[in-house]
Amino acid sequence: MDFRTFDLFAFIRAGEPASGTVSLTEMPRLLAEQAADAPADANTPFSWHLQGLVREEATAGQLPRQRLFVDLEVEGAVWLQCQRCLKAYEQPLPVRTRLEVMRSEAEADAAPLDDDEADVIVGSRHFDLITQIEDELLLALPVSPRHAVCPDEVLPEEAEAEKKPSPFAVLANLKTKH
Repeated sequence: MDFRTFDLFAFIRAGEPASGTVSLTEMPRLLAEQAADAPADANTPFSWHLQGLVREEATAGQLPRQRLFVDLEVEGAVWLQCQRCLKAYEQPLPVRTRLEVMRSEAEADAAPLDDDEADVIVGSRHFDLITQIEDELLLALPVSPRHAVCPDEVLPEEAEAEKKPSPFAVLANLKTKH
């Protein structure tokens, strides 16, 4: 199946899961975020898993309404430039999201904004999953990319150990010895 153009509605109704990989080079907007000094072998593929589900919801005095969802999981990493030390580091980008699939832009615009269960996307019979994966990964990027601890950074505990003793502590030691 070509996941650049497939019938998302038929996929959801079939209820079968799909998995695959996508290379960073297939996602130009995410590739543009990669650090210029990333290692040459930094383009390991992202793995993804997609599962569709249909849920019937009863509404007062009306026929049950069908809601269409996809659960998308993506695992991988991209090399970003640390904002503290300006060196490249590997940033894991795990994505786990539930997306409610609407049939039109008007239906998506009418969806309640306070639904914490799922974000809303517009499905199609020519859906581009790779672009959707790229969108989700871009949303997962940190606002200010940084190492947890920069390679040349001195931790506060190490800085304390390297400090010379306070002159007052030296005086206190002299006072107690006499």
